Amino acid sequence: MAPIVDSLLDCVLIVGGSTLIAVAGMFLVRKKISRQALEACHEVGGIMLAIVGTLYAILVGLIVVNSQGRVDAASQMAVTESNMLSNIYHLSKTFKDPARRKIRETIHEYAVAVVKEDWSKVESDQEKEETIPAYRRLWAEITSYNPQEANEQQCYATMLNNMEDLSAARKFRTVASKSGLSPVLWTVLLAGGVGIVLFTYFFFVENMLAQTLMTAFVTIFISMNVYIIHLCQNPYRLELGAKVAGFGGSFTPNWFIDRTEHASTQAGSNAEKETESNGAAKENEKNAAPK
Repeated sequence: MAPIVDSLLDCVLIVGGSTLIAVAGMFLVRKKISRQALEACHEVGGIMLAIVGTLYAILVGLIVVNSQGRVDAASQMAVTESNMLSNIYHLSKTFKDPARRKIRETIHEYAVAVVKEDWSKVESDQEKEETIPAYRRLWAEITSYNPQEANEQQCYATMLNNMEDLSAARKFRTVASKSGLSPVLWTVLLAGGVGIVLFTYFFFVENMLAQTLMTAFVTIFISMNVYIIHLCQNPYRLELGAKVAGFGGSFTPNWFIDRTEHASTQAGSNAEKETESNGAAKENEKNAAPK
């Protein structure tokens, strides 16, 4: 809940703060500048506001689309990362032990680390790469394997392609949260928004409440776009849903536990317990037999 609360707080500060400052500026202008001076600006001011507003709308639209595109790409890369883990796990079925067992153990270790450590940090705009050891070991285990049979060779080639896709998804996750909007674009975006609001001060409306509401609405619409752009700078924020797309919902690292090995281990354990039980029973019978 903490990331969502932080997002709501950011929204209140950006939208609410901008609106209060804009309305306060309007009252100051109305107090300092005469009605005649403001009305004299209506004809030219209206034309200039239309031109500047259109240009600013184009700029904001492009930035918003770009920011949303980064969020969509992050969701897709999260899906790719989880899917490639599943593909590699199933393709390893054609390999012989101990290579198959090691690959599956490493995949399980990677899945646990990415869910419990990496994603929890990247969502809060922090850096944590707990999957690095498992990722490197997975590459080493796959590339050191020498497939012999035709089926192994085909699956091996596919597995290498899946590892490349997994690497690309990991790289995007580690870079995307740090590559936000450039300071130049932020400067242009904020300066343009301030300029639009300042243009609304060059008009005089007889009804003070009406002009206050119009200025507030213009500021709210502009600041809401700025808030969306700010929110999308880290496309892995919890409220944007990128993790849910790939590692949320029903996803669990337990998928990558080798059931065959687990079943064999369990069977061996049960057999050992049964042997011990039979031995104990025979010992009891021996002790209970009449002498």
